[in-house]
Amino acid sequence: MEIGVFLLMAILGTGFLLLIAFEMYRKSQIKLAEIQLQRDKIALEQKQLELRGKSL
Repeated sequence: MEIGVFLLMAILGTGFLLLIAFEMYRKSQIKLAEIQLQRDKIALEQKQLELRGKSL
């Protein structure tokens, strides 16, 4: 009976660790997407400034 309890605890612990790892991965992917969006926004602003400078 004790082995079953320990096995259950091990399975739940492993599942909890996998859930934490998945959440960390998901948050890092969101952060990378936000960084890429900021980079694209800055590049677009620079391109608009270049075009305005050429038209003057």
